[in-house]
Parts: sequence; structure tokens; C-alpha cells
Amino acid sequence: MKPLDSLESNAVIEIYREGGIAFIPKLSGPRRVELSGMSDDKRREICQLINKALPYAQEKENAGHGDQRYFRLEIYYASQAHSASLVVIIPETETPEELVNLWKQAPPDDHSAE
Repeated sequence: MKPLDSLESNAVIEIYREGGIAFIPKLSGPRRVELSGMSDDKRREICQLINKALPYAQEKENAGHGDQRYFRLEIYYASQAHSASLVVIIPETETPEELVNLWKQAPPDDHSAE
């Protein structure tokens, strides 16, 4: 997967923790990270975290076998000309700790069920 060049202020990242045998809602709830209120440095830091994890990205069919959990990142961005999205699936064991912390600190995504 090609590394991201940057994340613009209109990008939104939804982070899901999935997989494993036991379903624990508090540990699997989606989180929403809106980059609109973040500084350029913070957006650059998040972009670097995602790029750091990209070498470990897997196809959905290969993720979460047995008791293995994984993080699914859905990155949405739009401009006046077009919109796009990217889905990245990373095994929990290969996810950078900073990215796990971003998931923990982000507010729950109340709109994911809509």
C-alpha cells in the first residue's frame, strides 16, 4: 500500500478495534478523529503513525483469525472536485502504540450505526 502524502484538515478517521473471540463493547466501539481542529504538526504526526503501520496492513479476509484483534482505519477526505476514502486493516500486535492511544483518546463515534 502506498504511503499517505498528507492528511488535510477536512479528513476524518474512523478507528475500529475488531476481531477476537470475546466481544466487549467498550473495547470495540468505533472512534472518530476529525482533523479539522488540529494543527498541521498534529495532522502530520497522525499521518506518520498511519504510514508507520502500513507495511503491516492486511486484507480483511486475512485479519482477525482466532483470537487476534485488529484495528480498521477508515480515512475519509473530500475537496470541491472529489471525495475519496481509504480502509487500512492492521493486526493489533503490529499497531504502533501511539495509534492505539489515539483510538483510546478519541471520542466514540455515535454516528456509526446510522
